[in-house]
Amino acid sequence: MQQDLNDRIRFFSKDKFKNLFLMLKDAIRAYPGLFSVFLIVAILDALLFSGMSFVIANIVKSINNTGGNSLLGLKMYWYSWVIVGVSMVGAYAIIEFILNFLSGVWTRKIEIFLRVKCLDNLVDVDLSFYSKNQIGNIMTKIVGDSQGVADSLNEFSINFIYILIMFTTVNIVTFSIDPLIAGICLGIFFGLLIISWIVFLAYQKALITSIDFKQQMDTNNTDKLMNIRLIKSSGTELQEIENVKDANKQYQKKISCTIRIRITMQLFSNFLSWILPGITTILVIVLYKDQTPQFISSRAIAFISTMSIMAGAVFLLPIILRALSACLNCNTRLTFIYTQKSIIKFLEKPTKITGIKTITFADLEFIYPESPTKQVLPKTNLVFENGKSYAFVGETGSGKSTIAKLLLRFYDPSQGSVRVNDIDLKEIDLPNYLQYVGYVEQEPQILYGTVIDNIRYGNFEATDEEVIAAAEKAQIHNFVLTLADKYDTILGERGFMLSGGQKQRLVIARMFLKNPQLLILDEATSALDNIVEKEVQAQLDQLVIGRTTIVIAHRLSTIKNCDQIIVLGPNAQGIIQTGTFNELKDQPGHFKKLYDAGLMG
Repeated sequence: MQQDLNDRIRFFSKDKFKNLFLMLKDAIRAYPGLFSVFLIVAILDALLFSGMSFVIANIVKSINNTGGNSLLGLKMYWYSWVIVGVSMVGAYAIIEFILNFLSGVWTRKIEIFLRVKCLDNLVDVDLSFYSKNQIGNIMTKIVGDSQGVADSLNEFSINFIYILIMFTTVNIVTFSIDPLIAGICLGIFFGLLIISWIVFLAYQKALITSIDFKQQMDTNNTDKLMNIRLIKSSGTELQEIENVKDANKQYQKKISCTIRIRITMQLFSNFLSWILPGITTILVIVLYKDQTPQFISSRAIAFISTMSIMAGAVFLLPIILRALSACLNCNTRLTFIYTQKSIIKFLEKPTKITGIKTITFADLEFIYPESPTKQVLPKTNLVFENGKSYAFVGETGSGKSTIAKLLLRFYDPSQGSVRVNDIDLKEIDLPNYLQYVGYVEQEPQILYGTVIDNIRYGNFEATDEEVIAAAEKAQIHNFVLTLADKYDTILGERGFMLSGGQKQRLVIARMFLKNPQLLILDEATSALDNIVEKEVQAQLDQLVIGRTTIVIAHRLSTIKNCDQIIVLGPNAQGIIQTGTFNELKDQPGHFKKLYDAGLMG
């Protein structure tokens, strides 16, 4: 963790700049026209602003008859230069408005681009990623850092263009007036740059530390809110409030340190930008003390006007350093998300199927990638016949739910294969295959949205009449009619407003609507009480008719009617018994022990 912090604090990191460049390249490729217009307008805006030093210098030269007599072949007078200057101010106001509009649009485009990029990859990565990372932390980064990258990149790019053009323009003008004074001022500028850099490094470390703490704090708060029922049922509201207060006090200390350093850096920059014109004036007076007062005043006016613009560049230094640092570090955190690679590999041209006829486990072995030293399933060979039902039973950790995950291709076998219609599942188009698969698990997956949208999920072309018919089959239609907006009622997050039985009935309705050829029931009723379980099981019994069904269960009611029961032994023994319920309950062995112990009843 400390090494990771040190890597992120390091500003000159090849990986940081490489990742930022790649991200920016992808964003520009997504919106090439918008970026081109934004860049042109930003350059034009900076040229108009910094070009005022050129106009002022020529006004002074024209008044003193030391130059400024022509522009692009036209004869110029001091009042001609004034007209040019006023015109430039008007043009600058218009261009500045356009730039602010374009920068706002460009910023939000980048933010949306990054969020979509992250979420797109999160959908593609395998489940092992989620077992190692907190969802709350991931979402905090996606929301906060995508906005952080966009805002800081916008701030950096505009101000960097300003500094670059102002610095170039001012130096051209000042060196044309007096190389000696210009050289001294340039040396002072680089001295200020070095000092600003030293202060900035301290600021960056404090900033990253405070951001890390805030993101972890936000993650913890999200986790607590997701488990609000546990807090309320435990009576720990006051304790949790105190925990939040303590965490915020720590965050306040960390962010206060950041603010102090930032203010110091800004005050230093402001002070130097304020005294730079004064230093220039003193230099002019000292170096030209033998010249006429008129010469000294005109030279001082010319340098003060140009150095005032240079002072603007000094003022912007802390801003661009802070913006670049924020952009690099926010993008580094996002890069971790959108560059994650799935261990599930897909073919460019997978095979499409028109249905599921046979499923086979061929010499299948499995070890979870999260625990590479612990085998879950030893070499296993199984054939699932079309239209028959199979139950997997065994103690916790025997590999029952792993069977379901392999059939859904949440994971690939470590050895051997899952074959569908005698084709390796790895070679089959996964979305096409999953059209024929239905999955009901212990914790029903309910989305935030309406009842009808939840039932329709996975079969989006279904009509309202088909959805209602599926709800009637699942015995949830009458309940839906009691809701305020009936099928248009918004369900809370994860179906918060529904009971366990109602959630399962809604998922069963989803399965009736989908009409899958392969149905996987992963301890679908284990979280329900006995009465509700019997009611839900009645709908499940109707659902399994005519389908190849895989049941992962530990209760008698869910497996006694299965065509074949497959018993998995503990400690990765694999299959140790097979048979029907009536055969196994009287046969000495592991199943009878489970049955006699009441674990299968």
